[in-house]
Amino acid sequence: MRRVLSGLLILAMSAPWAGCQLAYFLTDPDRGRPVQAEYNKIGNRRVAVLVWADRTTLDIDPKARRRVCDAITYEMKKHLPDAVLIPSRDVQAFQEEGGLNWESMRASELCKQLKCDLVLRVDLLEYTTRAAATKELRRGRVRGTVNLYECGEGAMTEAVYETEIVANFPTDRQSSINELTDGELMREAVAQFGQATAKKFYDHEESLRGPERR
Repeated sequence: MRRVLSGLLILAMSAPWAGCQLAYFLTDPDRGRPVQAEYNKIGNRRVAVLVWADRTTLDIDPKARRRVCDAITYEMKKHLPDAVLIPSRDVQAFQEEGGLNWESMRASELCKQLKCDLVLRVDLLEYTTRAAATKELRRGRVRGTVNLYECGEGAMTEAVYETEIVANFPTDRQSSINELTDGELMREAVAQFGQATAKKFYDHEESLRGPERR
């Protein structure tokens, strides 16, 4: 056993790339490193997840906004038990049946209409199984900007938190997906997008091997 370990160490020292690969394979996949929330002030406030998508996306999938909203809301409910998430059906009704131009509303107006304290707006930039750079490769891909707005007296008009999220399924280009439909690929990508978005708002652990490759 000592000889094997010694051989591995010599290999790691002799080639930098080999050392990186060795460190990866010797890492316990069940161990994790703590990751702090990037915004940790949601608490017990009421949150509405509002998803925007362009006409092309909605023509391809009329339920794209609802699917993404459901995925994020589900993950936030699971990991932020004190927060109150506005049901996605109520958000959808506001977007589709309210008769208001919600896209041009300020955060304070949106909060008033949706009866919430925070608006998490997600603008979908990509929602496809045919990424522009690899159209020959079927992969579910969801990419969007995420902006969190606070409401109430003295709240800023600018977002208090903003980022961009990208989720792909499968994450490994070598994975076999021949048996999956485009709908199944998108469902998995949307679920991963919801997980990645929610993780920005609660403390969690990530594998010591790092995030999966996209």
